[in-house]
Amino acid sequence: MASVNIHCPRCQSAQVYRHGQNPKGHDRFRCRDCHRVFQLTYTYEARKPGIKELITEMAFNGAGVRDTARTLEIW
Repeated sequence: MASVNIHCPRCQSAQVYRHGQNPKGHDRFRCRDCHRVFQLTYTYEARKPGIKELITEMAFNGAGVRDTARTLEIW
């Protein structure tokens, strides 16, 4: 198994430990020095290509904000 050296994006400290997972299952980490919580992989579904056009189309068709988020799975 390969090990990866993880550094805090704020203070560049190597004193980092695993701090659970986000709802999508990506690992979260916490810095022991500055106490910042961060994750290595971050995906915000609404930033994917084509989503903005789908949101606009659904709004023109009368879909509400919650319905749009549920349909496109961008919460």
